[in-house]
Amino acid sequence: MKHVLAGFGERERLAPAHAERFQTLRVIGTGGMGTVVLARDRQLGRLVALKFLRETCALFLERFRREARLMAELRHPAIVPLLSLEESGPRPFLVLEYVRGGNLAQARLEPLDLARTLRSIVDALAHAHARGIVHRDVKPENVLLDGRGRAYLTDFGLALERGEGLTRPAVAGTLQAMSPEQVRGAALGPATDQFSLGVTLYRALTGAWPHRGRSVADVMQAIEHAEPLPPRVLAASIPAELERIVLRCLAKAPGARFASMEALGAALDRALARRRPVARALAFLRSLRGSRRAHGRAVHPPSVTELPPLHTRPAYTRSEP
Repeated sequence: MKHVLAGFGERERLAPAHAERFQTLRVIGTGGMGTVVLARDRQLGRLVALKFLRETCALFLERFRREARLMAELRHPAIVPLLSLEESGPRPFLVLEYVRGGNLAQARLEPLDLARTLRSIVDALAHAHARGIVHRDVKPENVLLDGRGRAYLTDFGLALERGEGLTRPAVAGTLQAMSPEQVRGAALGPATDQFSLGVTLYRALTGAWPHRGRSVADVMQAIEHAEPLPPRVLAASIPAELERIVLRCLAKAPGARFASMEALGAALDRALARRRPVARALAFLRSLRGSRRAHGRAVHPPSVTELPPLHTRPAYTRSEP
């Protein structure tokens, strides 16, 4: 019996020893370096994600092994865990923990729920930066969400280690999520991931990329020189403080962004803390309206003319950071 997925030929064929252990089910993602397949680990009785290397040339294989080594160094609750690297078959593959629930590009979250959900990704990137690793490909598709709305960072295939941003600059990544320094092929650092996280927030908040164009050259020009439309122009329900955070992340000069991921996380915490009293007030008013309907008597809530509008129906349930 061949363990080959329809439409992908020999690329996802497992060696006999691996076929005994893993039952391939369906393709769940594709990228520049490989294909990700959902599989059942018969030995452990659980679902896993298998990331197959697309090409077995020396350069791709070196990058694949490097991705595995970097992921093994990163142990954080918001980074998808690497379980093993398998090289004995026709195509090497990584065995990753399977996150059930899709990715951020497929989700629809209210602005504050989005900020709360991505707060853990900020911490995950801070964890990577503290170990000298820059992700270099932060985007909505690389933020996975489980069934409880918890976020996980994945795909370190383009990650750089400490010093490489200075010695091996290269234009690589997803164009719409690239920073100005990536577009120029300049030295990269932690601020690069911050810009791409700003792009991810902008995209998830507004449904649009901050920099657009009719051609690759147009998009690159916009990333380097054009200021994006403020998110609230596209979606008025976005809190002003969250808009300010996004726009600071998208500053053209790395030095104009937040000093670190920790500083960005602190700004998000302050923005969320300022909105909590408003959310509690609105919840109280809803409870009064419910009481009036239940008991058939008039209840006169206090005036809330000073309260700004707030979406309060979350798409996912998640504790406050």
